[in-house]
Amino acid sequence: MRAAAVIVLLASALAVHAATVAGVVRHRGAAARDAVVYLERVDGPAPRPAPGHVVMDQKNLAFAPHVLPVVAGTTVDFTNSDDIQHNVFSPSKSAGAFDLGSYSRGEMRSVTMSEPGDVLVLCNIHMEMEAHILVVRDPFFALTDADGRYRIADVPPGRYAVKLWRSGWQPLARTVDVADTPVALDLEP
Repeated sequence: MRAAAVIVLLASALAVHAATVAGVVRHRGAAARDAVVYLERVDGPAPRPAPGHVVMDQKNLAFAPHVLPVVAGTTVDFTNSDDIQHNVFSPSKSAGAFDLGSYSRGEMRSVTMSEPGDVLVLCNIHMEMEAHILVVRDPFFALTDADGRYRIADVPPGRYAVKLWRSGWQPLARTVDVADTPVALDLEP
């Protein structure tokens, strides 16, 4: 059997025994948009995905998206879609406190997010521009939608720390056991 076929069969077998963790995040009874729910495996190693690239754009004098969850090792490409110059910098030590300088429409600069943590992203030309990149350890995470809903698919069976992050909130953590059936988990800090 060829190596590629073995990998496909192994991936298919793992997906059969994976579950979905989903629910709603509320804060003081209201749906919580732009919160990140993420899982960290506590009873063994989690799979390590191949490093990827994602985009955080600058358009209409704002970072888009405003909150971007990524797994450690991901490279974030910062693009400029505005007709004016922008700058991208972060004072966050977990991201190496970078400054990408100023650049014009159509240009792109990149940073690899190596360490887990909250990376505050700013523009020193437009002080009102602010975003967050939440770098997580394991590849199981989701950003809540306008109704506070989230869905994390393909979670292998095991015990996980469930963590909740949103700018300005105190961190929330609890544990959950995942089998091969869906897990409904609503959260409220």
